[in-house]
Amino acid sequence: MQVVLTLSKDIAPHIAELILGGKLEGGYSIDYALNSLVSYLNGKEIVIYNFSKAFWLDNRWSGYKIDDYGTKIVINFIYNKV
Repeated sequence: MQVVLTLSKDIAPHIAELILGGKLEGGYSIDYALNSLVSYLNGKEIVIYNFSKAFWLDNRWSGYKIDDYGTKIVINFIYNKV
């Protein structure tokens, strides 16, 4: 499954400004407890996007790969075969 987050449509404007300004540290990751795409600002985790209104993530069944294309973030969820 692929999720495409467009900065201008899907991300809160103040978070999009941080992304476009290169202010975030360490790239992106998925926080499964928060069900969110996260990054870091000044050493603190910040939520970029919360998936709860669309679906619930579970790391028992999938992994992910995140690509940053400047004005959009693409997350490819990869099914882990058991």
